[in-house]
Amino acid sequence: MTIRGLAPIAASVLVVAMVSVSVRIVRWNRPPLPQEEIDPQYRQFMQMTVDGRREEALDLGGSLLAALRRDEPANPLLEALEKRLEAAEQVRDLVTSGIRGSQPALLEGIPGMEDLGLPPPASAEPSTLAPLLPSAREVYWTRLQVFSEEPASGSLSAQEVAFCRQYYDLRMQELATVVGHHVVAVDPNSSEDVCYALVLPLLHLQGRDDDWRQAEALLTLFSPAMLDVLSRFCLLQIERPQAAEALAQYRAQAKGEDFSPTFWAVAAADACTAHHRPDLTERLLSMILTRVTDREATARLRLKIAESYARCEDCEKAARVCESILSDLPDVSVYGRITTLRLGYLAREEQAERVVIESQCALEDSRCEPHWAQILYLRWWALRRMERRKEAGQVAEALLERYPENALTAPVLLERATDALARSEYSESRRLLTRLVDGFPGSESAKRADDMLNRLKRIGE
Repeated sequence: MTIRGLAPIAASVLVVAMVSVSVRIVRWNRPPLPQEEIDPQYRQFMQMTVDGRREEALDLGGSLLAALRRDEPANPLLEALEKRLEAAEQVRDLVTSGIRGSQPALLEGIPGMEDLGLPPPASAEPSTLAPLLPSAREVYWTRLQVFSEEPASGSLSAQEVAFCRQYYDLRMQELATVVGHHVVAVDPNSSEDVCYALVLPLLHLQGRDDDWRQAEALLTLFSPAMLDVLSRFCLLQIERPQAAEALAQYRAQAKGEDFSPTFWAVAAADACTAHHRPDLTERLLSMILTRVTDREATARLRLKIAESYARCEDCEKAARVCESILSDLPDVSVYGRITTLRLGYLAREEQAERVVIESQCALEDSRCEPHWAQILYLRWWALRRMERRKEAGQVAEALLERYPENALTAPVLLERATDALARSEYSESRRLLTRLVDGFPGSESAKRADDMLNRLKRIGE
């Protein structure tokens, strides 16, 4: 009898903990199977997984899969799983053959060996040697496509689909374990090599980042420091924020520490920004925002996205993010700060006209009152940029009168002193420059003002 003639099995697929540091078999998300007669061969395969008889389950599963493949040579699901397993085996062979421990110098320290006339060992400067093994990042990205497609099951029955996916999980876990053990055996503290151990789990769980329980047994092989490395690798090189969070959480649990997804995400977002990846910052914090219900916390996290774009010199996108926050969350306490930052981002984009228009509205909005000094300064800058000097002078007077001790008045004083000097109003210029130097010593504007005062002294004005 062929596999195609077998009846569908029952629905429950098993979660089994393997012995020692081997793998755990975890249920593949799928709809329940109909309650029909269970074929003895499939029942036997499932029972082997329950009993932890991994090798026997793999042997039997391989035979069952081969029979299915013969009966359904063009089935899209079987073809896809075969390609995935072939790719995974290539990764295993690549890593296990490419990562080697250092060989002992067998002749080192033997008296008289230097007298044999043997040539000295060849220099092995890292900068002059071409890498024999692609980076873990390259290994992952060059094989991702094979694992990204979700093929149709074709004419396979529900029990055959369940078996194929269960066997696929078991086989992928076995291959990942082989790679992990090899990496640890060669050098468990290599922050570069350890990333290879995560390539297969990442490929295996593509699209299933909420199922990292499958990799827990593998993760026990690594120290907390290496788990940190793996989490950063997932985030910054593989661009899988959810996987990075899962690893960070596992590390915290292993050390008996509390884990806050929000605190972790904020720190991880800073790392993304430092690597000039504001898009990754947005993906990471957007993932966390789906779980945040507090409006104030939501506003601050979204503001951090805007700040990331700004720090990476995309102030146009930062201004758009701020605009969406103001529209969605008009009642939060940071409304004024967000408004001011948006005006600043527009100013960096040389959008002086928009700054003039929006700053007037902000100066009439009580929510922005704590930030009126900054808003007046930005309005003054924009009016001067638009050559509306009379209005700019009025704004400058308001800023100097209402916020005389605010550091933002320093460049305003310098500008007014320069204008007075251009009109040959030396006394007025000297008064403004002296006020600037005395009021804001050490500022960049004060340094320039001091130079101007010294020049006025030299020319006797």
